[in-house]
Amino acid sequence: MFGDELFTGRPPSPERVPTAREDVSRLSDEELQALAEIVSEEMEKRERESARFAKGLKARATKRDPRCPECAAKLWRDGKRKDGVQTYVCAVCGRKSCDASGTSLASSKMTMPAIEKTITLIMLDCPDWVVSWILGIDEKTAQFWRGRCLDASQKWSAESTLSGHVWIDEMRFAPTMASGCVDGVWNTYAGKIAKDAYLEVAFDCGGSGFCRLYAEKLGTPTRDMVAEALGGRIAKGSKLTHDGAHAHNLLVKRLGLEDDWCKFVPGDKEYESKMKLMSNCCSYLRHCFESHNGIKFSKLEAYANFFLCRWSHVRRHGLKDAISFMVSRVCGTPKSHTFAESFKKTSKWS
Repeated sequence: MFGDELFTGRPPSPERVPTAREDVSRLSDEELQALAEIVSEEMEKRERESARFAKGLKARATKRDPRCPECAAKLWRDGKRKDGVQTYVCAVCGRKSCDASGTSLASSKMTMPAIEKTITLIMLDCPDWVVSWILGIDEKTAQFWRGRCLDASQKWSAESTLSGHVWIDEMRFAPTMASGCVDGVWNTYAGKIAKDAYLEVAFDCGGSGFCRLYAEKLGTPTRDMVAEALGGRIAKGSKLTHDGAHAHNLLVKRLGLEDDWCKFVPGDKEYESKMKLMSNCCSYLRHCFESHNGIKFSKLEAYANFFLCRWSHVRRHGLKDAISFMVSRVCGTPKSHTFAESFKKTSKWS
């Protein structure tokens, strides 16, 4: 209908360009509209293929686990797809996969620049509706990528082993009332106060850290709970700076840590000097939680690790590098945390 010279698949020669333009100018409005739709569809197809290829390269460079996503066996190369993405086959289970398989990029239709912008806005503490409004994406898509950032932060936390100079402290959170949180939403103090929930915050001088929520029991954590939560996460012989809580004694004894403690006394210069970094971290975490009012109990630990990861990397490397680090972690981390066990009202809250 439009002439074979328009669809040869090759760039027209210089002497053919005027003729092609003349041919297009002779098309009717209906024919021109049909041609525009064909060109638009072809452009979208090529953009999708280019986006899949770019995400494949990004996933290959940042993938945390290059093994088979089904059985964790070694993968063998199995050629490439038409869009250039490398494919693999598992010698054990026979499953076929590609570079993005088993990562957060596997089910995404967004381009890498769009994903990077989304994560940047999330790292800047923009709410989901703001991310949706600025980037023109669905609000559920923004929620999806926020969940991926929480996944990556949880994975970063799980991989952290502290050594050298280590700081620890407990942060306290309180439910709304003794009868339990309404609809599983975590709020600030109101009405009759029930037992508090505690969050263990730990980090070292090397930039590693993690947060651990004592969800199994409300109230002040015991020395056994602290020893169990931190015992396998701190290298023996490290220097431990803390506030001298009795619950820390068993941990210090078991790991043979250098005990650098100082009891809190208002205005005490020694305490302010030793615990300055921890005080700064806890103040930052509390500020972040206050600006994210309404976090469910089941996600408290994930958000705490997200905030801690951001605080640690911004303090050491700056905001730009912290965002790049989160993008790389998200692109290489699987969607492993679904937070299926949401908060339920139990007798623990009475």
